Amino acid sequence: MKKVLFVYKYLPQYRIDFFQNLKEELLNDDIQLELIYGKSKNGNELRGDEVDLPWATYVPNRSFKIGNSELVWQPCFRKVKGATMIIVQPEIKLLLNYYLMISRHFQKYKLGFWGHGRNMQGAPNSLRNKFNNVLLNKCDWWFAYTTGVKGYLLSHNYTERNITVVQNAIDTFSLSYHYNKLTDSEVNALKDQLGIKGDKTGIYCGAMYREKRIDFILEACYKIKGEIPEFNMIFIGAGVEADKVKRASEANKWIHYIGPKFGLDRVVYFKVSTIQLMPSAVGLGILDSFALETPIITTDSPFHGPEIDYLENNKNGVITKNSLESYVERILNIFKTDQYKDLTQGCKSSVSLYTVEVMVKNFKDGILSCLNN
Repeated sequence: MKKVLFVYKYLPQYRIDFFQNLKEELLNDDIQLELIYGKSKNGNELRGDEVDLPWATYVPNRSFKIGNSELVWQPCFRKVKGATMIIVQPEIKLLLNYYLMISRHFQKYKLGFWGHGRNMQGAPNSLRNKFNNVLLNKCDWWFAYTTGVKGYLLSHNYTERNITVVQNAIDTFSLSYHYNKLTDSEVNALKDQLGIKGDKTGIYCGAMYREKRIDFILEACYKIKGEIPEFNMIFIGAGVEADKVKRASEANKWIHYIGPKFGLDRVVYFKVSTIQLMPSAVGLGILDSFALETPIITTDSPFHGPEIDYLENNKNGVITKNSLESYVERILNIFKTDQYKDLTQGCKSSVSLYTVEVMVKNFKDGILSCLNN
């Protein structure tokens, strides 16, 4: 039986459905999927999203600091032996990758990269991205998150026939199903608990760190509140900048800091919300907005993840100019003209396009193509 091995730096809860479904699908083709994962240093305390998977193998990471840079060693030499294909995230700080890039020429396995193709929250000409570009071609197959990532790989002369666009996704079906199953009494109970009246409520759901621009969101909320007295804002998540939100919620009853929530626990909070505020670093959160019918309002920040490709401006979300004034003005206009109703319809139309089932199928097709190449 052929063996496909994923080596993953840490395992976030939103990847469980993907790995579980892919394992089952590959077994139908007599391929065994195995997963080795570590845990990020202090990551779970900051994000609260790391989990374990019973059939996967946990191998503790070892981290080293060189100046301001962190390097990560995943000590799993013995466990990678015998694999037909090994798939990794091509991050320059993952030291095992360098061994795999070299040893693939002497051992009988294929090496696959999957991810963004670059650091999307860094300058294109940064030293990190320049070095990353050198490594792009050091694999046998690329599993690109989106068509935009594929375009980036092609612009750096990677062979097109060895690229699979997987359409990075989460389990949107379960989210959508439970969203539509919620009753009015459940929604009203949460509104009463939070003191929310009306339908002018925003939500932020995600990690809270610098690139997410928490200060920008809070400042926008204050300005929106000044124009729309019934406006409320819900924050879900954790991170190094969560304290800013906590302090704001303690000083303002209309700001509600919920803390970290994952999976289906988030759904009811989206049900009481109208729009999702995420001015920068939009990633898989855009699929929350589709499945939970809460359109994202963002800016043309250069630091979005590749999933920003899924947003069709003014159809299933909104991209404004990258300024506080433009952002607030557009949100006020959406609320005052009920445009969010049309955007919500756009979200409903988009949800079936990006699912974990589609991602699993694409990934499986890519694996089979690579192994048969």
